[in-house]
Order: sequence, then C-alpha cells, then structure tokens
Amino acid sequence: MVVSHMTLLARLACLLLVLAGPLSFAPAVFAQSTVPPPQRPFAQLVDLWTRQLDRIAYRSDQGDIRAVEIDALREQTSDVRDAAAAAAQLARNDLTDTKQLLAPLEIKAGPDQPAESDAIKADRKRLTDQATLSESRLKQCEVVIARADQLLERLTKLRGQVVLQTLLHRNVSPLSAQAWERFWPQLRGASRGLSRAAVSWSETGMRALRSDGQNLLSVGAWTLLTIGLWWGGRVLRRRYGRGEDGEPGQRDRTIAALVDGLGLVLVPVLAVWLASRLLAASQPPAPLDALLGELTEYVISLLLVFGVTATALAPDRPQWRILPFTDESARILSTTLRRLMVVSFIVDFIYYALTMGAEREALSSIAAVAPAVTVALFTLPALSNRAWKAARPEGSELPKMVGGTWWMAIRILLRVIVLSAIVFALLGFTTLAAHIHQALADTCFLFGLAILAHWLFSDLLDTLAKPESAAGIWVRSQFGLAPDARLYGLHLVLLLIDVILVAGLCILLPATWNADTDAILRGFGQLLHGVKIGSVTISLTNIGMAIVAFGICMLLARLVRGIVRDRVLPTVNAPLPLRQSIDAGLNYLGVAVAALVGIGALGIDFTNLAIVLGALSVGIGLGLQNIANNVISGVILLVERPIKAGDWVSVNGHEGFVRRINIRATEIETFQRTHVIVPNSIFLQNPVINRTYSDTSSRIEIPIAVPQGTNVVRMETILREAALGHPRVLRVPSPIVRFLRVSPHALDFELFVFVALLEDRLVVTNDLNRAILARLIEEKIIDPAAPTEFKVRDLDKLAAALRMDHGTPPAS
Repeated sequence: MVVSHMTLLARLACLLLVLAGPLSFAPAVFAQSTVPPPQRPFAQLVDLWTRQLDRIAYRSDQGDIRAVEIDALREQTSDVRDAAAAAAQLARNDLTDTKQLLAPLEIKAGPDQPAESDAIKADRKRLTDQATLSESRLKQCEVVIARADQLLERLTKLRGQVVLQTLLHRNVSPLSAQAWERFWPQLRGASRGLSRAAVSWSETGMRALRSDGQNLLSVGAWTLLTIGLWWGGRVLRRRYGRGEDGEPGQRDRTIAALVDGLGLVLVPVLAVWLASRLLAASQPPAPLDALLGELTEYVISLLLVFGVTATALAPDRPQWRILPFTDESARILSTTLRRLMVVSFIVDFIYYALTMGAEREALSSIAAVAPAVTVALFTLPALSNRAWKAARPEGSELPKMVGGTWWMAIRILLRVIVLSAIVFALLGFTTLAAHIHQALADTCFLFGLAILAHWLFSDLLDTLAKPESAAGIWVRSQFGLAPDARLYGLHLVLLLIDVILVAGLCILLPATWNADTDAILRGFGQLLHGVKIGSVTISLTNIGMAIVAFGICMLLARLVRGIVRDRVLPTVNAPLPLRQSIDAGLNYLGVAVAALVGIGALGIDFTNLAIVLGALSVGIGLGLQNIANNVISGVILLVERPIKAGDWVSVNGHEGFVRRINIRATEIETFQRTHVIVPNSIFLQNPVINRTYSDTSSRIEIPIAVPQGTNVVRMETILREAALGHPRVLRVPSPIVRFLRVSPHALDFELFVFVALLEDRLVVTNDLNRAILARLIEEKIIDPAAPTEFKVRDLDKLAAALRMDHGTPPAS
C-alpha cells in the first residue's frame, strides 16, 4: 500500500486537532472538573504496579505478539515507571525533610549534657519511624523502576526482532505452481465474501442511519465546518489567489501558493471525511468497514498530491510556479505523479480488498506483483532527468538539474529500491515489497513538505526584509526603525526553522520505515535532559540556559559600562587615562561575571572547577605553554576584537586580509593570494596595523611639482576639479589641495583625497595621476614633447608616490 494509516494520521494531525478538538475534547474537560478519586494506600499501589509488570512480562514471552501490541505494552510500562518515579520523589522529599527535623534531636555524647525529656524521646522515635517508612517506600519504588527499565529494554529489543521477522516473512513464491493452484479458489472466495458484504450493507445501511441509536451531531458539525471553509476559501482565493494576467512577484507567488494550496486541499479533504463519517454511520459489515477507512485514506492522499503539484509545480501557469522547474519538467513531473497516485490507488485498493482475511497466502503472494510492477512503471518516469530540469538564467553557474549532483545520485538509488520491490515480490517477500513502496511514498511526501515549508518561510522572510513591502513597513514601524533600515537576524530565524524541520524529519522518517520511534524520542529526551558525568549533568537545556544567562549578563554589563563611560565619567574631574582604565576594568569585570554566571547555570561546582583548573595549570607548566598562550590569546582576540575577519592588517612583516580567527592561530590572506598562519600570541606581543579597525575609508596623498611660472590659483583649481571628477572620491570629507613650498626649480603641491574603501587606493591614485597629467598638458603647463630635467625629476616623484607603503590590494 502506498500510504499507511499511521502516516496519514501524522500528516493530518494538526488539522484534526484544530478542527475536531472542540468536539472530541469537551468530555475530557468536563471530566477534569470532577472531584479526583482518593489516593490508594502505598502498599496497594506497589502491589498494583507489580501485577501490571508481571502481566506485561508474561505477555512479552508469548510467541504470537505483534509490534503494535509491543508498543502498547511499552506505553503501559512507561506509565508504571512514571508513577513509581513520582512516588519515589515524594518519598525522597519526605525522607530529606524528616532527616532535617531529626538532626537537632540526635543524642549528643558528653557528661555535661542534660537529661532528655520524654517528649523529645517520643518525637525522635516518631521521626525515626517516619524516616524508616520513607526509606522503605523509596527502596520499593526503586525496585519497581529498575524492573520497569529492564522490561522497557527487553520490549525494545523484542520489537526490533518482531518487525524484522514480519518484514522477512516469506510467503509462497508467485512463480511456483503450488501458488497458482490455490490462487483461483482463494480469489473466488474473496470475491464472494465482498459480494455478500455489499448486499448485506445495501439492505441494512439505510435502516442503521434511521435508527435512534445513531448520533449524527458530529456529522452535522463537520458539514457546517466544510461549508464555512468552502466559503472562506472562495473569498481568500478571490483576493489573494493566482490570477490570469500579469507577472507576479515572489511574495505574490508565495501567498497565492499558500492560499490556493489550502483551498484546493482543505475543503475536499473535509468533504471526503464527512462522506466517510456518513458511510461509517450506516454500519457497514466486515470487511467493508475496514475498506471504508482505507478508501478514505487513499482519496485524501490523492487530493494532497494533486494540491501539492498544482501549487508548487503549476504546470499550466508557469508565472505562479514557486519551484525552479522548467515548463516541460513541471508538466512531466506533475503528470507522472498524478498518474502514479491514481493507478496505484486503484491497484492497491483492489489488492487490499482481495487479500483481507485469513488463509489467502497464495492470493496475497501473486497479487503483490501487480502493485510492485505498477509503482515501478509510473515511478521511473518521475525520477528521470527530463522531470528534474531546472530553469536557470543565461550564464548561471547553478546546477542544470534541480537538487544538483546529490539529488541525481539519490534518484538513482530510488530507482534501484523501486525495482528491488519487484524482485522481493517475485521471491515471496510480499510484506517487504509492500513496506518498501509505502515507506518510499511517505518519505518523499515528508521531504516534499519540508522543502516546500523551507521555501515558503524563506520567501516570507525575504519579503519581510524588503523595506517597500507591507510586512517590512509594519515590522519597522513596530520596532521604531527607519523606513529603509536593514533587518538583522532573519537568516538566524530561517536556520531555527530549518532545525525544527530537520528534527521533525528525524522523528517522522524512521516511523515511516517502521523504526522504533520511542527509542528516538528517548534519545532526544536524554539529549535534552543531559548525561550525568559524576555529579555534573550536561544537557542541551543547561547549555542553552547558560548561553542565555551569559548573553543577558553581557548585555547588562555593556549597559552599565555605557552608562558609566558616557554619562558618569564625563561629569567626574578625572584625567582621560584614568577614565579609560575604569572603562577597560568594567569590561573585564563584566566578562568575568558573565562567565561565572554561565558556568553556574551549567550546574558545575566551582570546587570541581578549581580542581580541573589546577590540574590544567600543571599540564600547562609541563609543556603546553605555547599552545595555552595562543589559545588564551585567541579568546582575547575574539572578546576584545582588535582585529576581525575581513580587516586589512599588517603584523610581523605580513600584510593582508584576515580570513579566519581560529582558537590557536589566525589565517591571513596576502595580496599574492597566499595564506599565512599567524599564531594568536603574535597579535598581542607585537604592534599591529589595522587599516580597517573602525573605518574602511582611507586618505590618498598625491605630491606633484610644476614649473615656477605656473599660476598657483589655476593649479589648485585643476587639482580640485580632477579630484571631484572621480566617482570614487568622497565629497565628505572634501579633497584638500596644499601649496607646500617654492623650490629652486618648481612649485610643489600636494593633493589629499578620501576613498570609502581601502582597496580603491591604487585604482584612484592611478586614475587621478592620469587625469592631472592630461589637464596639465591641456593647460600647457607642461610640454610632453620637450623632456627637460624638471620633467624627469617630476616623473621620479610620481613613481615614488606610487611606491608609497600603502600595500597592494588583491585584484578584483
């Protein structure tokens, strides 16, 4: 079968919880308002837990147990363990309180101690008996917990064995003559059974609907809900749906896909569910009652596939397509997926209807070949390269296929798995072949939903980032930002959404392949609650709390530091070095306090931490001095940030861009495209030139000498106009022209200009030299045809200016 009952319920869980919640949970709400039953005595509770565990252990020893029953037994065992753990915690708390009360009443040795009164003796005896009782209850609970843990581990192993035996169970091969001898009698028997059930249902179905015992209130509620959602869907699709004309933007495509997807799927799914409820109210006889549930699941799955393909692929309206497929690929993929669902729905439903019941092994073995071959014939075209061509602009370096090389390799693997199902069906492994098809369909469906959800949230966040969008305007107005302000943290939100999607896939995908989801959930629980190492528990929850505590303390420290630096210290009559020392001291104090609070939030005992630090100091003194020096220097660089990734630095004879600051060394890319690994301690022990520490702008100095007969005012105008004529020269601060001196043979000028990027220094210097030379020749201030001693000296000055120690930026 392509879609299983469990996976389909997982797909519609959110929908059913939201829509059916008021109807199904109302009795529970009234039940919770009643008076709770009185608590049983502790001895009866222990006896009840023991009998439940005995029954579970006895049933697990039976040979005919199934995986579904094992899951129920594990749930019952977990309930018993949780109840025993809660009772153990109560007993532990009572024992602790009792010992605290007993401590002042202990008998103290010594000749000077006064005699005890009878009341003190009675209190001590009463508290001692109470402590003994609490300790006894605690031990009994611990025994129950230990036995429940053993049963859970045993049931987990047993479930894996049962699932493996079920999948590897081999029926009679459809290639054998024995299977065909029993095939026709079993086929006739199955057909007669379905016919008799259909005739009986046609005779008694209407009478069952008219009987007084039927409660059709829920059916009426579903009807009203379906009508309301149909009307609301029409309004939304008319307002936000996909139109016929125009070229929509990414935001319009995303919203239209969401609205049309819900409109195409939600109302038909509710209508199918309503029809199934009406048919179930007519009390169909076996096996039609089970077939009715399977038919409902098949139709809903078919509607989901039609809705996803129409929304994401949009084969008829490419301007509304949200996935990067070409028109041909979108049409091929949409058509093949729909044909696959329709044909496999018919074949699987017939197979399920004929193979229900006992003693139909030959019929099941031969009929299993039909779904395997059908799924393979209609799945292979959907996995071909023609169906996965990507629509890329001209000259794009993106892969020509959707998903790139990895998805092409996965598609090859999927073809092998689909074809292997035919081989398993021919060999008689009918359960394994059906399970492969079902798990593959569910896996692809879940992956498709996760990818669509990722793209949907990505488009919504991109729309939110645009200042001209309605959502972007609203967010900026709510946070009091400028209309064109850039929003930060959107990629972090998308990363968080992706983590949630991946976590959901990690739980749902093993369930589709019939893996033990309880073990996965227990693993997640242990990851969250942590692993205990000695007396310290390390968990994701504690780590997250430590990070949050450290971040809050750092924010508070920066706030206090800013108030003291900007408001308090300026009002104090203190010298500037003292104020800078106070500011630096507050910075170090804030980091130290934040680190201590973060370590405390992790639950680490400072005594143990001192022992670890003492042992670490011994190791550092024995041979790790250099490594420790670089590691600590790296921490200081990351905290103090005198350099950061992307800065143009010069240190210890090496100049280039900082590419990465690691924990031991820093990677610098020079202008010759070579990488230099500089230990972090070098940055703290040597002077460092950071050309982009606080600003990426830079100043360019161009010296120039002209003949003594040159008009000074005219020369200054020429230099200023040449500077302002370059697009990369900043207007603020404006260019500066200086008349330096009158030398024996020339007039010396100097031009200062500012550029926004340090990398533009050589380009702007070259352009300005050429522009100034052209203007000087045009104004006949210098004559290029007459090489004089002055011109040679002037060219030497220009060459010297080009050789100034400004560094050579990498080629763009």
